[in-house]
Amino acid sequence: MTSKKLVSIFAKQETMSSYEFMKVVNDIRDSEGLNKIKHNRFITKIIDEIDNLPRGTIYTPSRQSESITIYELSKDQMLLIGMRESKAVRKQVLKWLHDLSAKVDQLESRKIDRAMSSLNYINQNKMLKQVRESEGKATPPYHYSNEANLINRIIIGVSAAKYRKDNEFDANENLRDTLTTIQLESIASLESHNTSFIAAGIDYATRKKLLNKIFMRDFSDKLISEDIRINA
Repeated sequence: MTSKKLVSIFAKQETMSSYEFMKVVNDIRDSEGLNKIKHNRFITKIIDEIDNLPRGTIYTPSRQSESITIYELSKDQMLLIGMRESKAVRKQVLKWLHDLSAKVDQLESRKIDRAMSSLNYINQNKMLKQVRESEGKATPPYHYSNEANLINRIIIGVSAAKYRKDNEFDANENLRDTLTTIQLESIASLESHNTSFIAAGIDYATRKKLLNKIFMRDFSDKLISEDIRINA
């Protein structure tokens, strides 16, 4: 019931329009065999329940000719409105709001992990170039992709190119934008370790063994649990 679009909007604005929230409430009412509430009655509840309500905006829903007034509601305000429903509907509204918060938190956590993995990738490449330059060697682009795929193969089992092909992603799509939270967390961690290993002058084969051990120790069980949760 909580679409990715709603989660994204709420995460960015920390509010949701009264019209979108009414549709959520009506879906729940419908699942309980109750009539859907009309928009004018829903707005009356909002005006009656919420003090210092900010000025509404005019909105014309798709496939409708008449405009309506809508309000931006915070999570607490949605909770107040939801508590005016029947017991069965109240329970489901409360669960929906809890799920919304959890998904927003997950989205924010993923953004942090995504940013961290990108930063560590840059640091890894800088260190690789620095070490090779100190040895009088150039660093062609394939050296960077070799390091990236060293970690990709440990975590997702294949290179970035094969992963995109196997999952029918666009060839230009960034691998990290397709991965789960724990996958991103594990990539960031292994990149950090690999940067230290490169700085210490450890060879590729040895680094591969060490990174595999770290992955199995720190992330293997987490990824299994995450996969079970996602596919439950």
